[in-house]
Amino acid sequence: MGRVLLNERATPDGAMAEPGVVAERLQAATLAALGAHTGPDGRVDYAKLAASSQLAAAAEAGDALAHVRLEALDTSPARLAFWINVYNALVLHGIVRLGVRRSVLHVWNFFGRVSYRVGGHVFSLDDIEHGVLRGNRRRTLPPLRPFGRRDPRRTFMVTPSDPRFHCAITCGAASCPPVGVYRAADLDAQLDLAARNFVNQEVSLAGASLTCSRIFRWYRKDFEGAGGLAAFLLRHLDDGPARAALIAGAAPCTSFRPYRWTLQHPPLR
Repeated sequence: MGRVLLNERATPDGAMAEPGVVAERLQAATLAALGAHTGPDGRVDYAKLAASSQLAAAAEAGDALAHVRLEALDTSPARLAFWINVYNALVLHGIVRLGVRRSVLHVWNFFGRVSYRVGGHVFSLDDIEHGVLRGNRRRTLPPLRPFGRRDPRRTFMVTPSDPRFHCAITCGAASCPPVGVYRAADLDAQLDLAARNFVNQEVSLAGASLTCSRIFRWYRKDFEGAGGLAAFLLRHLDDGPARAALIAGAAPCTSFRPYRWTLQHPPLR
């Protein structure tokens, strides 16, 4: 099975708009569509969502991505905000298009196949996360870099990578962080808030050891540029037992809680 390209109707409208605006519009429309079909219990009517005018509006915003000028993303905050928004929208669009009802793990190679055409290039979820946002680091499986030496998409990598993005993207699973619409002008404050919320939710002291989200295990190397994982956690942890243990010299994240791969937004029963 090959790629699942979700903006195959691509129109030239995006060529007239600043890429950050297109991505913000896409993610805002995606979240609005999701919210319109989420009940009080947090469950989503995916059948109605798939056929809704709200999702059609989000898809139209996605179509415009194909013709944006990625070269116009000339600052690191602009580039990072753009790709975070695109990634998060693409995850939900992929879940809806492929009819996922339990977990993205039930779809073969979900992250390698679900894709948008962006600025004339095709990017899968893996390409965006590991190639663009992580600075072309190796995936877990297969342990390969998404972009080869001559891949023109290398031009659009976010370098240096900012590990706070791990607290701002969703893979569609229940253990992923909640997401919003990210804007270049406010990005530093938005990422700090996302990191603080996620770290305080997912890091706790159990006996003498710190228990953490598995994100901090899978991507531990990504935090080396932030002074190491301990320094990253200390920057974002509120005062409490976990922070006190780190200050006292406890090793960060020596145990990890199970990752819940059921859908972050569960379907109607």
